[in-house]
Amino acid sequence: MHVFTNLKLMQIIDSAFLVALLSIIAMLLWLNLTKVSTDVQHNMQVSNTSLQQSHAAFVQQLALENAIDQQRTTFDTLNDEFFKFAFDPNSTPDNLPLLHTLSQTLQQQGQALLAIWPIADRPDLKNDYEEAMGIMSNLSVELEGLPPAHWRQLAIDARDTANQAKLLMAEIEKIDNELGKQIGDTILQSIQNTDASAAQMAEQLAHLKQRALWGTLIIITLLIMSRLYFSTRFQHMTQMARNAQQVAEEALKTKARFLATMSHEIRTPMNGVIGMTRLLMNTPMSKKQTEFVDSIHLSGEHLLTVINDVLDFSKIEAGKLDLKREPFELRACIEEILNLLNAKALEKHLELAYAVGPSIPLFIEGDMVRLRQILTNLIGNAIKFTDRGEITIFVIPRCQKGEDYELEFQINDTGPGIPTERLESIFEQFSRADDNLARRHEGTGLGLTISRHLVEMMGGTIWAESAVGVGSRFHFTIKTRKAVGKLKPFLHSNIPEIVGKRILLVENNPASSQAMQDFCIGWGAVVDTASTSSDAISRIAVGKPYDIALVDSNLPGDSPLELAKYIRQRFSKQELPLILIAPPNDRHSKETVRELYNLYLTKPITRSRLFDSLMTVLGELNLISSRPEQSTLKLGERLPLSILLAEDNPINQIVASSILDEMSYKTDVAESGLQVLQALHKKAYDVIFMDMQMPDMDGLEATRRIRADFPPNQQPIIIAMTANAMEGDRQECLNAGMNDYISKPVLPEAVEMALQRWCITNSQPQPRKEPDYVTTSA
Repeated sequence: MHVFTNLKLMQIIDSAFLVALLSIIAMLLWLNLTKVSTDVQHNMQVSNTSLQQSHAAFVQQLALENAIDQQRTTFDTLNDEFFKFAFDPNSTPDNLPLLHTLSQTLQQQGQALLAIWPIADRPDLKNDYEEAMGIMSNLSVELEGLPPAHWRQLAIDARDTANQAKLLMAEIEKIDNELGKQIGDTILQSIQNTDASAAQMAEQLAHLKQRALWGTLIIITLLIMSRLYFSTRFQHMTQMARNAQQVAEEALKTKARFLATMSHEIRTPMNGVIGMTRLLMNTPMSKKQTEFVDSIHLSGEHLLTVINDVLDFSKIEAGKLDLKREPFELRACIEEILNLLNAKALEKHLELAYAVGPSIPLFIEGDMVRLRQILTNLIGNAIKFTDRGEITIFVIPRCQKGEDYELEFQINDTGPGIPTERLESIFEQFSRADDNLARRHEGTGLGLTISRHLVEMMGGTIWAESAVGVGSRFHFTIKTRKAVGKLKPFLHSNIPEIVGKRILLVENNPASSQAMQDFCIGWGAVVDTASTSSDAISRIAVGKPYDIALVDSNLPGDSPLELAKYIRQRFSKQELPLILIAPPNDRHSKETVRELYNLYLTKPITRSRLFDSLMTVLGELNLISSRPEQSTLKLGERLPLSILLAEDNPINQIVASSILDEMSYKTDVAESGLQVLQALHKKAYDVIFMDMQMPDMDGLEATRRIRADFPPNQQPIIIAMTANAMEGDRQECLNAGMNDYISKPVLPEAVEMALQRWCITNSQPQPRKEPDYVTTSA
């Protein structure tokens, strides 16, 4: 039977069959026992009724016999006393009271006998008996009215009546004996019926026992057969499951190998595309050529995002994505994302703003990289699908227990909105909120799915609210705890130079206003907020003193300039410094702004830039903690190194060499691991950028040979520069003896950070322990 191929279905059928068989057993037992119980109850009721009737008849018979015996005795005594009185010559009327007493006793006993008269079908016998009793009872009365000469004749007549009464009594007694026999027969019949019922019940129980035995044997046989059948099917399905698991494991390994190969094969040319494009962008080009190159660069960045999304999704599916637990600054994390995405927002004239609840600690514990990935996905989507308006980010504490926090993030946009019926599905893989709208924008459809998995790994949930034509709001929560980190100057509270300063904040964006207000209050300033220029003018007009005014350029019309002109008519730049908060592509005239405002603060607002702006207009910039002056020398001039590049791809050789050349490094190139070893025997190198996959000998084997064959004072710093970006590739490089790891496409910033981290000026670089962090390129 091929029907039973589904394990769950088989379990349901097996359980249903077992329940059905047990139900049949219970039903049969219940029906048979119910019948036996009903028969027993009926027989018991019949027996009880018969016994009760027999008992009543028996009691009646005893009473009748007792009454007959008493009346016979009274008859005999009355007859004897009557004869004595009638034939005794000495009898006188004084002896009549005894006769009266006996007559009354006889009459009472006669009435008692009539009350329990046993023969309903003999009315003649009852009449004769009543007549005889009446005659005998009245003899004493008749004696009183007769002379003694007639007493004897009356006694003779009374004897005849007494004899007749005895005959009647004898006949009653005979009938009573017959009733007694009937009672005995009834009792005997009841006993026989009881015996018959007991025998019948025993027979039924024996039959029930036999049927239960056969039924049990049949059911046990059926159960054994079903067990054997389902056990065979289970074993078969288990074996199929094992085989399927093996196939799935092989498929998973094949998928991993395929993803690793594809990632490497795509990243290798992508490194050339993005690297060459970046180099081309640094050369003189016409406007049209610049647009073409920008398009190529954006397409390359998008393709790299697609690759990274696919890799992240494969890691999540395989359960190999782990989260770090390390302290980081939440507000700086959000500001970095806004700085990264601000260029795209400016292209669409969108305003970015954020606010973090003041009770949320500066440093929290978690995986900053993955949190940044979630926020980048959500904010990037908001920018992508919003054509006008603003994008605001709020972070609020949802729950706090000691140092443990549950934080809620809200990303609001003023885009087209999402239909209600699509809200639940947008977090599913390859799902789009609006297919028609999505066709205008590129993407894998995995960003929200990856974000949902990352949020769940952080102990939170993610959901969305939207109104078509109004905008959308994405929420997600994470569980974290307060952490300790190194405070930068602008993170300290109550900055002496700012404490007590009165600041007028003119901002019509609630999120930006709240964020800047929180920053300034945290530094010790007294903040007064206004949402329009007229409101700000009215406050200044009534004489409210201010030390600094922060004015947003996004006020309606020329309000920022009108407000600044009004203030400059009353205060100089030294008396009331003005700071204009504006995007790089601000619509106002730069010359006019410079005339009216002390400083130009570029959006998006970050805590550090706002701090620097306030300190600058206060003339206290020199009081900030010492900052090393930026050197105009390139890295290669400040940190001279001999570098060997191990790379077999010609295009990637050009890209990496060009990046190092921009840093003033001259680079030697080796195209295989064997050439690397040969080069090291000829010349000592400070740093080797090592590709993993090369002909003749790969980068891992070459690294192991270098670490094993060369003395400690000749060991170079080895940094992986590879397209292998799968889970475990970094650790594999470090296990082989490499110092650091950079994934392709390679960014100049990643190369420069790795060189600064591992190399020390004016000394021979030495291999170090594995770092706590790695350099990766996006």
